[in-house]
Amino acid sequence: MNPTTATILLAFLILVSAQLIKSRFDYWAPHVVKVQQGGYVPPAPYFLTALFMRFLCIILGFLEVGPIKILGKHRLPKKGPTIIAPFHIDAGDGSIVSALLGVKPMYYMIRTTEVEGVRGWLGTLTGAIAVDEESQEGRSKAFKAAISALTNGGPNVCMVIFPQGQLVPDQEVRREDFKSGTMAIAKLAARKRKEPIWIVPIGMHYRKDKSQSTLFQSLIQSLGFKYFRNHFGTQNYGAYAVVGRPFKVTPKSADLEELARGLSLDDDADKATDAYVQRLLILQKAAKNRSQSRK
Repeated sequence: MNPTTATILLAFLILVSAQLIKSRFDYWAPHVVKVQQGGYVPPAPYFLTALFMRFLCIILGFLEVGPIKILGKHRLPKKGPTIIAPFHIDAGDGSIVSALLGVKPMYYMIRTTEVEGVRGWLGTLTGAIAVDEESQEGRSKAFKAAISALTNGGPNVCMVIFPQGQLVPDQEVRREDFKSGTMAIAKLAARKRKEPIWIVPIGMHYRKDKSQSTLFQSLIQSLGFKYFRNHFGTQNYGAYAVVGRPFKVTPKSADLEELARGLSLDDDADKATDAYVQRLLILQKAAKNRSQSRK
């Protein structure tokens, strides 16, 4: 290949690449704006965006969480629409959920303040449904969007919702911190899909004891970067998560036997939330004990 031909070929490849990038930018830009406004379901995430999200969460998890240990992965439903409902403690919770689910496309609920600027692009590409907490209209739109995503998603659609809607840094489970919206979303989506939806509770506990720091954390601090990891959240030295037995939310009234055995949730959203919190209390205690016992 002579130099002239090589130059023409290179110019052609650059032109095609530029056009491809522009077309993808033009496609995603309107979706980004709508996601940032809140209450909008972006195009369904797919494998490559899930792979990118997993890669990002591995890095963030390393920086802001430390070693992540998970017990009970086998309890995740093998199929069917699922809501992952973890206890919400720290910004690093997303990395823990990512470690649990791996490279799995999913939707997730997030505040509109978390999808500003460049983060709006990241959220749109990875399935973010933003909630404008400042208004009743904003919360209502996000509620409807979550139901729509679960209803119209594929046979194994997955969504991550933190039932508290806010961080609980002291890691203590209190019923008053939990809202009933997650259970209401699951019930309405189950009715629209005409099939059960699984809700998976997850207890989490973060290590705060500096003596449990990793070699990397000790090295960074010994070099004088004492507050390096504070830029990624509070100082954590690892985390432990325990996956609980899933609840089944049915389209119709739950079977009394399943209710008694803790396999289904009551039709009433508040009562369902009560049952979820009771199970979460057990999981949170287990996560704390495991975290403190591991050296």
